[in-house]
Amino acid sequence: MLRFAKICVWAVLLLVVLTNVSCHNEIDDVVPLVEVRVRINTLSANYIDLQNDYGRAIIPNEGFGSNGILVFRVAENDYRAYDCTCTACVSAGCAVKCDEGNIAGAVCDSCGSKFELIECGMPTSGKAKYALKSYRTSFYDNYLKIRN
Repeated sequence: MLRFAKICVWAVLLLVVLTNVSCHNEIDDVVPLVEVRVRINTLSANYIDLQNDYGRAIIPNEGFGSNGILVFRVAENDYRAYDCTCTACVSAGCAVKCDEGNIAGAVCDSCGSKFELIECGMPTSGKAKYALKSYRTSFYDNYLKIRN
């Protein structure tokens, strides 16, 4: 019985550690939580860029303040989704857009903050100190689901 208790304690500690090292921790708290449940067809003309690696698209009228959700394709069946709300100017309602000078980046025209899209949406320059709010993605049969 004592051995089982030790295993349970270690399992709980491992779970706590793994939860705290993810890049979706306190970083996501900057942008308020809104329910996100979106499903898009990646073969649609609106999302044609998502058929290629490093393809990007913005889903309008979703996310916090209806600023949109920026979707980035890292590789086949590997997508990232971020709220377009800039973490440096949340109260002003500023939104990031695709950075035309960096295929794997986003930029806020209001404050000049730039973010990388491959890993966690971390800021690379500008006033922002926190990553873009990220959403979970799942891909099956040309459909991408995005949710909290």
